This record gives sequence, C-alpha cells and structure tokens, in this order.
Amino acid sequence: MSINKNSISIIIPSIKPHEWPKLIKNYNSKTVYVEIIFIGPNECDFPLPKNVKFIKTDFKVVQCLEIGLRNATSFYIFQSADDLFFKGSTDPLGEIVRTANSFPDKIIGTGTAFNGIKLTRNQYNLVSNHPETYIPFNLVLTKAIINQSGGYNANYIASYADVDLYLRVLRSTKLTYKFLSNIYLDEDRTPGDNLGLLSFRYLGHDIKNLKYNWLEYNPQSKSYFLRDKSKEHFKAFDQSKLLTEEQGAGKAKIFKSKYFILFMKSKIFRYAVLILYKFYRKFILKAKFY
Repeated sequence: MSINKNSISIIIPSIKPHEWPKLIKNYNSKTVYVEIIFIGPNECDFPLPKNVKFIKTDFKVVQCLEIGLRNATSFYIFQSADDLFFKGSTDPLGEIVRTANSFPDKIIGTGTAFNGIKLTRNQYNLVSNHPETYIPFNLVLTKAIINQSGGYNANYIASYADVDLYLRVLRSTKLTYKFLSNIYLDEDRTPGDNLGLLSFRYLGHDIKNLKYNWLEYNPQSKSYFLRDKSKEHFKAFDQSKLLTEEQGAGKAKIFKSKYFILFMKSKIFRYAVLILYKFYRKFILKAKFY
C-alpha cells in the first residue's frame, strides 16, 4: 500500500498540553494532510482533532521521538517541540511538502529562530567560526529514509539526536539539503526559562556525545571539521520494549537526582563533569575494547 506523498507527520515530545491548541492551529494546512503526534506524560483536557494523536509516556525525549516515528503514518516526518512555531508563510507545511516533492534528490530544511531572532550562519556551526562544522537543523525526511538509517539514537537523552540522525542520513546517501529561507521555526521561550529536570539531564551530555562522535580536529590547519562517519555506532531502540522500558543514555539515577540538578547549576561542577566525561570516553571506554 503506497503512502500519500502529500502528507507529513509532526512528532512533538511535549510537557505543555496547554500549548497544543496554538500548535495545532499553527501546523494546520489546507493543501496537504498533516498528522500531529504528541508524546509525553501530560494529557490535555479538551478533545483532539482526528488528525492529532497523543501517546502517554514519561520516557526521555529521544525515546518519545522514536515512539512518534513508529506511530507516524505519513510520507514525510518532521520533528518539533511544544514551544516551536512556524513563521514566514501562511501555509508552511504545504510549502515544505510541495518543495520536497519537487526536489526528490534533496532534503528540505527550514531556518531556526529564538524569540523571533533568526540564527546567524555561524550559530549553525558546532564549533564557532569553523564553517566545516556546520550542522543541519529542522530537516524534513521521508519515513523510509529514517527507517533505512535505523531511527533515532538511544545514546542521546533529549537534544541533538535529530542532528545525529541528519548527519547519518546525509553521510549515507547522495542527498544534499535545500533550505527554505522564508520559513523558520521560532522557539517561543521566556528569557531565563529552562526545562528544569529535563534540561539538566541532558545538559553537557548530548552535546558532548555529538562532538565526540562527529567532530575532528586538524592540527596542521588548526581547524575543526565533521567526520564522514560517526566514531561510534549508534544504538538502536529495542522496538519490543519501546513503550515499556526506558532505554539507552540518561537512565542512571544521578540524572534524575535533585542534588545533581542543584550541583549542575554551578559552572565549576559542570566543567568538572565535562573533564571527567572526556577522561571516561578517552581512557576507560577505550580500555574496555582491549
């Protein structure tokens, strides 16, 4: 059975059901079919439209993304969040899908902004002022391509799993990406706001994991660049336990401890964690393979 190419599933790990009405309205399209899948611990107190699903779980964000992916029924897949809103077009998803259909040899992406201010070109670099470390955000992938790549990486907790997925897809195919400069996702966040427990669970972990696996340094040119392949193999989710067991990184009790969160508010402690993590990855893990 073929899937309608004029369809897209939006996967949204969410802890803010009060934002859903605005998101549903923002992601609406009169020209293509849009399926919205919310995954998270909190149910809403209002009826959802037929094209909107809610899957209840309190697992980490990346596992929520994997759950959403496996339940998505559309041709295209797009990852979002409950504080990200499309701007720049009256029919952003319709425009995105039509462009993707018109350029099957390219992966379509959109811009990113925070409180209405678009990221600069340099802010897309994994290492500032090193253009060879440019990383893509907000890409629209077919479900078939994601399945071929193995899905989301369980070694991440909440952030940069999308970048890891995009890099794996771009490195394993001959596809290039094409950005729609007029359309962008705006993160609507109060200055100084953070995600509390979740933010400190992934703070300093996911970005280190991404850099460890994808970043390389050239001592001759004194510049950084992205590898052609991740240093470590990604960890696939066990589909048989996807809804019943939290998997991969971030399960340790320390990540969920209120004392760990308290300490992580200290820059000195965060830097100490970074140093210990680098030591662990470079010496302890390496020694296990000998």
